[in-house]
Amino acid sequence: MNIPLKRFGEPYYIMERGSIDMKMHFLLTSMQRAQTESFNIKELEHYVHSVIKSYLLLESTAKGSGIKDWQDLGFITTERSSCAFAKGLMRNIGKDLDHNMPNETLERWLHLTPQFLQLWREVYAQLYTRHGGSKRTHIKEVEICILPQLCDAPHSSHYRPIIELPHVLYINAQLPREMRHKWRFLFSSKIHGESFSTMLGKMLDKGPTLFFIEDEDQYIFGGYAPESWALKPQFAGDDTSLLFTLSPAMRCFSSTGYNDHYQYLNLNQQTMPNGLGMGGQFEFWGLWLDCMFGEGQSVESCTTYGDYVQLSKRKQFKIRNLEVWAVGDLPVKDEEGNVEGQKRSVLDGNLEDRAMLEIAGKQMHSDGLREPGMDD
Repeated sequence: MNIPLKRFGEPYYIMERGSIDMKMHFLLTSMQRAQTESFNIKELEHYVHSVIKSYLLLESTAKGSGIKDWQDLGFITTERSSCAFAKGLMRNIGKDLDHNMPNETLERWLHLTPQFLQLWREVYAQLYTRHGGSKRTHIKEVEICILPQLCDAPHSSHYRPIIELPHVLYINAQLPREMRHKWRFLFSSKIHGESFSTMLGKMLDKGPTLFFIEDEDQYIFGGYAPESWALKPQFAGDDTSLLFTLSPAMRCFSSTGYNDHYQYLNLNQQTMPNGLGMGGQFEFWGLWLDCMFGEGQSVESCTTYGDYVQLSKRKQFKIRNLEVWAVGDLPVKDEEGNVEGQKRSVLDGNLEDRAMLEIAGKQMHSDGLREPGMDD
């Protein structure tokens, strides 16, 4: 059977240049729903799951794909995580996922779920251009990174990733676009030990960071901090901050704008909390890691983040494993070694040693001698 060239290339054209309406009709046709006014949500979830698996398979067999670096480090894909990823992408469509919905709902979902559109488009791009040389060079410069480059990978036989490849894809799409191209490994409690001071020494002044925590109930959750961490008694960060859960379900909670309690880090204070916090308020944290390491908190409600649910199974949780990754490029430092745009005192050197002294209760008397304007 001969297929006209125009018809053969139609799916590729729809993925690359088609409108949302064209993509919706193509999706309905793929689900054999083209002649109906509704679609079955379970069928859509199955289709989304197939797109996810197809993307990961195509990336795994593509020449020069960065996915091999992740796989070599132990990042895998299981049926459980890929199914959870599909359900996470479906979350915008509604809570009841076991009945038919009008086609207008599908169109709205496509508008609200650009990550699916990107994965879907990439699958067809690879299928159509796998043996055609350089793909889509005319628009490559405006593409958004799906899978980040893996940098500074740990060289340790003790390392076992907390998360899987579908988790990486899901979280990367939640980050600001300029941060999606690169993840830089900083800390793992399995490699570096259960030490709060060591963790701080690895992550201070490293730019925006991701935390991945596995608790004793094997829940996996974490947060994205958009600013470099620094020890101070005030909240920092901005409204690109996130909290998220990855297992047993994938959910992401973005800022409500109700308050600016995005990231907090303090040590050795008698009247203030000592540890690392994101969201909520003192003693009632969206995510809290105690400075003594090993224990944390996630409360039932948190006004800092919208649609928030408790991250861990228990309000007070115990850490089984913890990782910290920086995202984006390493912040540029000036000639004095300070991060551009961030004023630093000479008293802030030797960050890991300072953190250890603070945890040990050794007061930093010289803090009162900081240069004017350093604590603004």
